[in-house]
Amino acid sequence: MHFVEHELIPFASEPLLGETLLVLAPHPDDEVIGCGGVVAHHAREKRRIHVVVATDGREGADEGSGAAPVREGETDAGLRELGAPPAEFLRIPDRRLAEHGAALRATLRERLLELAPDLVVLPSPIEIHPDHAALARIFIELIQQDLDLAGPLALCRVAFMEISQPIRPNRLVDVTDVAEAKQRAIGRHESQQTVRDYARYARGLNEYRTMTLGPESRFAEAYWLTDPQWIRTHPLSEIENAVRGARIEAAGGTVPITVVVRTRNRPRLLREALASIRNSSADAPIVVVNDGEEPVASALEGFESISLEEKKRPAGRSEAMNRGVRAASTEWIAFLDDDDLFYPEHLPTLGNAAATGDARAFYTDAISAIYLPGEDGTPRSAARLRTYARDFDRDMLLLDNYIPLPTLLVRREDFLSVGGFDRSFDLFEDWDFVIRLSALGPLTRIPRITCEIRHFGGSESAMLGNPAGSPGYREAKLRVWKKHSSLEDTSRVEAVFQRLKETAIEAGSSLHEQIGRARHLERDVTRFEREKELLLAQLAEQAGLASRRQEESEALHAEIARQAGALAEIHADRGRLDLRVRELEAALEGSSRTAAELYREIERLNALLTEIYGTRAWRLHRTVERLRGRR
Repeated sequence: MHFVEHELIPFASEPLLGETLLVLAPHPDDEVIGCGGVVAHHAREKRRIHVVVATDGREGADEGSGAAPVREGETDAGLRELGAPPAEFLRIPDRRLAEHGAALRATLRERLLELAPDLVVLPSPIEIHPDHAALARIFIELIQQDLDLAGPLALCRVAFMEISQPIRPNRLVDVTDVAEAKQRAIGRHESQQTVRDYARYARGLNEYRTMTLGPESRFAEAYWLTDPQWIRTHPLSEIENAVRGARIEAAGGTVPITVVVRTRNRPRLLREALASIRNSSADAPIVVVNDGEEPVASALEGFESISLEEKKRPAGRSEAMNRGVRAASTEWIAFLDDDDLFYPEHLPTLGNAAATGDARAFYTDAISAIYLPGEDGTPRSAARLRTYARDFDRDMLLLDNYIPLPTLLVRREDFLSVGGFDRSFDLFEDWDFVIRLSALGPLTRIPRITCEIRHFGGSESAMLGNPAGSPGYREAKLRVWKKHSSLEDTSRVEAVFQRLKETAIEAGSSLHEQIGRARHLERDVTRFEREKELLLAQLAEQAGLASRRQEESEALHAEIARQAGALAEIHADRGRLDLRVRELEAALEGSSRTAAELYREIERLNALLTEIYGTRAWRLHRTVERLRGRR
């Protein structure tokens, strides 16, 4: 029977194994508490294991400054209990991991490139300890921002473990067979056991994780398993929500921001866009500009702090946004079209940047998501691309747009001072605006995915209606270039071309390297297939030999059974013979007694005869008998 719970948590355990396991532990002992069972499984099968311990753990023991060597020794002792090699210690100050993010990031990148692990285990981003959460977030940001890791980690899986904060797992691993070794490993951390009984806590959590498993499972570890590609195309908030199994509201930013939303005859998408704003900020003012003929007031129901700007006749995309900005009253303005979405961290991220930075404007990274109609007509996600993720480069901006409008935060006065959107543009109006805005000063990129640019097939999407390479697309792009042609001189174009050329050469070199690795893997696969066939042949031969040995064994057992039967019959005959012998012996003994009695009687009679023969009467009797002629 299938219950809804089966869709929320695993009801069966599965092994979690890789050829190369990389464990990222914030402190000494986290590696055994969180994933000691999985480490033990890898060690038992002689798989490659590399454990990195990020901090020195000084704050977690009574020894103070001398705690680091003690805790490192405990870590290696615990790993020996599991059969694993010693750990690598980065010795970053305890509880200050976030402050040393750059150094940690560099080391993690180096290890990932060096090891090319196919399984990485680390704390989840919802852990309550600041070092635990920092390690997870630094790893996630590294995966999202460093495309050089895509090739080496193409076959990698990422498993978020639970240490001090339970998660909603999608993989349960039965560790009953190594539970005692894990307990011994945790017990090796004696400096920690005197502070808290971590062994008991871990044992209790592992017991609890068997609740949905069979009675044979007594201990299990829980993980949330995904891959780098999924991490690369989802914001931190979505990753946290997936691990948590629930959605929470994001905190607000630190500067007032008005979000201007333009919409045209798409009330359903408008409600989704407004809901995404409220998930990002509970109280940010919203100005909705309706540039369509269909009323949208009903789509605003249930949302607060929203003002609606409507015109009887459509004025175009550019003027719709201009009207919204003019209607806003806060210093900072963010933008959203009705078919795009903010992620929960979008407005807090931009607001914090505006409060602490001094740039003219700020922008984040975005996912380009393609939605196509499903069988029932409902839009289905067809692709998620990390398209918008480039540092600010004004020369590049003059040739191509890489800052989509929903990623942008600008001052209202700057928007108005450069003239807002050019009403003559209905495509690339945001690109034209950002080029003019960049004349005031550089824009600051915040390299985090915070929003989603959605393109719906079969809809009125401006981009899907004019895809790259189409006449409409080329014409619109040419208009932007012509408008800003005075800014484009030969040296700028040549510089951009050179950078693109170098990037292409580097990408091509990397591609060739990846092709070489692929060829190497293909060769290995061919070798493995050949060795597999040889092994299968050997196994078949061994199976035949085993079959023959089995037949011989069965024949031998049959002969043994026959001999045992014969022996049993012999034993039975011997029993009967023994009984007959005892009967004969008894008879013989009786006969012997009778014979002895007869002999005694004969002797008595012989003696009596002798006595008779010696008497006078016997002699007289004999004389008479002779006279009668008798002897």
